[in-house]
Amino acid sequence: MIRDIYVIPDDLYQEALDYARASRAFTSNRHDFHPGGLNNKQQKMFEGKLGEKAFKMMLIDNHFSFEEDHSSPEERDEFDFVLQKPGLTRLLVDVKTRTKAFHTRTLEMVEQYTNHPKNIYVSARLYEGTREVTLLGWYTAEDMLSKNQIENNGYLDNYVMYDPDLRSMNSFLETYSNYIN
Repeated sequence: MIRDIYVIPDDLYQEALDYARASRAFTSNRHDFHPGGLNNKQQKMFEGKLGEKAFKMMLIDNHFSFEEDHSSPEERDEFDFVLQKPGLTRLLVDVKTRTKAFHTRTLEMVEQYTNHPKNIYVSARLYEGTREVTLLGWYTAEDMLSKNQIENNGYLDNYVMYDPDLRSMNSFLETYSNYIN
């Protein structure tokens, strides 16, 4: 089951807020594409974490076996989630969150993919000023590499996946059903 809108409950909202506050001074300047200093870094981290919490809710709703990132806010995380079940390949998942209606693509820095690759990318849309998130779709690292669309809009080279290139979230459930408890 995929919800049209995930409304982030108080406990997950607070987890996201606490993490964003703790990490604001440690968020890399290289990853801060927006003006506004530390307060904006905290806000962007918070928005990203809310997207992650929506994906977590989807995993729980569908009884997936997973591990959520619990790295320190002072260090780089290697994944947002790991889908893992004994005897199956360990899959690293990265959730990418956007906030504007005109955002129609999902970005992954080439450098990030090269040095810290993930297996699966999930695109989420947080409706600004709310706790509401839509999971827009997903793609694999292989999808991204075969598309091989690289753009540089003034902040490093990024692999780009436009919305029509995303797979549906229902197909995520079908593809990874063997990771369900």
